[in-house]
Amino acid sequence: MAPTPDITLYASIHSRSFMARWMLAELGLPHRIVDVDIRRRRHKAPDYLRINPMGKVPAITDGPVVVTENPAICLYLADRYGLGTLAPATDDPLRGPYLRWCVFATAVFEPAVYLTDQPDDDASASGRGWGRRETVLSLMDDLLAGGPWILGERFSTADVVLGSVISVALFTGRMPATPETMAYNDRISAREAYKTAAAANWPPPS
Repeated sequence: MAPTPDITLYASIHSRSFMARWMLAELGLPHRIVDVDIRRRRHKAPDYLRINPMGKVPAITDGPVVVTENPAICLYLADRYGLGTLAPATDDPLRGPYLRWCVFATAVFEPAVYLTDQPDDDASASGRGWGRRETVLSLMDDLLAGGPWILGERFSTADVVLGSVISVALFTGRMPATPETMAYNDRISAREAYKTAAAANWPPPS
């Protein structure tokens, strides 16, 4: 019997909540939303700090289960509600690359493109988990050129996790807009679930 979702998403507009919103939309999962408005500092309220002591959004609860950190949220949802579809099964050869790129998104790619005040030479990068920014960007172009998706012909949660970070980095100018990254961003942003999440996360000014 398929598990019954009992999901609450703790999110704020204009935040990294986009990734979790997109994941929930791709899976078509019913869920409640609790507004943790970062502009009003609701993410530092005691009730929310009991959910995520880091005071960051997003977070989810699924019944008694609490999950924080965007990649962990997406991996949890994919394994519980999309195993074999948006998440390769544990015996699928694509499982390894899938996990690699999901973790790469925020452990390597995000710090590499956002911490641009640090030197990008080999000596400086040797002690950093994400290495050189130049190497990361070159790797992204090579990966996305093989498309259409991170796992080739198969769309997966890796596209939600890494694709979210790429899309925002392109929008904010944190990474160069190459033909490969722009074509990939066009593909992911054409998905209905992406559009649904984007409209919720970045609503037009009222």
